[in-house]
Amino acid sequence: MFNNFYTNYYLFFNSLKLYKMNRIISIFLMLISLNLFSQRNVINVDSIIKTDNYNVIKNLKYGEGERNVLDLWIADEKVNSPLIIYIHGGGFSSGNKESAYRKNSFNRIKKFIDNGISFATINYRFRNNEDGIITSLNDAKRALQFLRFNSDKYSLDKSKIGVMGSSAGATSSMWIGFFDDMADINSNDPIERESTKVSLIVGIAAAHTMDLNRWKEMANIEQSYMDELTLQFMGKLDRDKWMKKTFDKDYISKIDFFDQMDKNDPPFFIVNYGKNTKPKNIADFHHHPLHAKELKKKADLLNIKNVIYATGIGIIDKSRQGLVDFIVENLK
Repeated sequence: MFNNFYTNYYLFFNSLKLYKMNRIISIFLMLISLNLFSQRNVINVDSIIKTDNYNVIKNLKYGEGERNVLDLWIADEKVNSPLIIYIHGGGFSSGNKESAYRKNSFNRIKKFIDNGISFATINYRFRNNEDGIITSLNDAKRALQFLRFNSDKYSLDKSKIGVMGSSAGATSSMWIGFFDDMADINSNDPIERESTKVSLIVGIAAAHTMDLNRWKEMANIEQSYMDELTLQFMGKLDRDKWMKKTFDKDYISKIDFFDQMDKNDPPFFIVNYGKNTKPKNIADFHHHPLHAKELKKKADLLNIKNVIYATGIGIIDKSRQGLVDFIVENLK
């Protein structure tokens, strides 16, 4: 009897400890997500750069567009260092590179530099009525190719580059990482001839696909509500045109990365917060935890290394590895 008592006592308190640990992880990951989305609490990095003698090139042009600029934090001028590129969120219609400088997440950049990893944060052009988000995606690709082309100039190891982003930035990161190499070897522009292969992908509040029909199937919502959410997805675009174009197979094939995933893809890290509830709006839908479940299911099937957290539906990676540790492990 006493043995059973102590056994049950032990199991109860270990379960309680596990619950508390999972709860802490859930809160921690939610804070990561909120920090990556927020444009608030952005600190003035200029004084930090000056005081701590960081080697930073701000507003470096990587393309012809007004928003084709990036900030580059160089870890070490004496050796070519790995690089992580951050792509901000904002639904492809807002946001900026300064979102990497929020008060609560700026320490991440410091940790990268301390570990000998350079860091870039980019602006890109927003979606438009002509090609939707294709221009935005191509800008992210261009930034990667620009930095790879100029790797020796900026002391970067072109063979060790990762991409990370939140929301729309996560989409761009997975589009780059899961599509086969998009280098245009016949281009007259030497930058476009650079490889787009990366060593890792990080997505915060990531959608598993840009095919909205799959979102509907994933969340099992009725068509009328899906139509309402799709209109939200349109934003300021021409609704008559993009209500059709969004579901056009040719357009989807250019932007959707899910069907491009294969066993040769790089390792990836995903954090999606929230519970498995009916999405309240398009942002809630875009960041739904079931997206993480779909990504994990396919990655495991293809044997792609992944670290995925969607604690609201019980997905917690056994490694408990954090974002920075994942990046350091796969870039160093």
